[in-house]
Amino acid sequence: MQCGRVLHEVVNMRELNDLIGIIKRRQEEIARSLVEGYAINFETYQRLVGQHQGLEEALNFIDNILHEEDKDV
Repeated sequence: MQCGRVLHEVVNMRELNDLIGIIKRRQEEIARSLVEGYAINFETYQRLVGQHQGLEEALNFIDNILHEEDKDV
């Protein structure tokens, strides 16, 4: 599949590492918010958990593309 090459052409590895760091920091902020009780109601809790899961999916997507790229090389 061409996704890995396309991703590599669009962003360099430093930019990709920066993006991964930003995503992980946001996940940490969300987790901290949940632990500290900032979810004032169930809807807020669901939103925060959904955001965390979405960020995890984004990280998995990036990881899959990078591993796919490694196989192509």
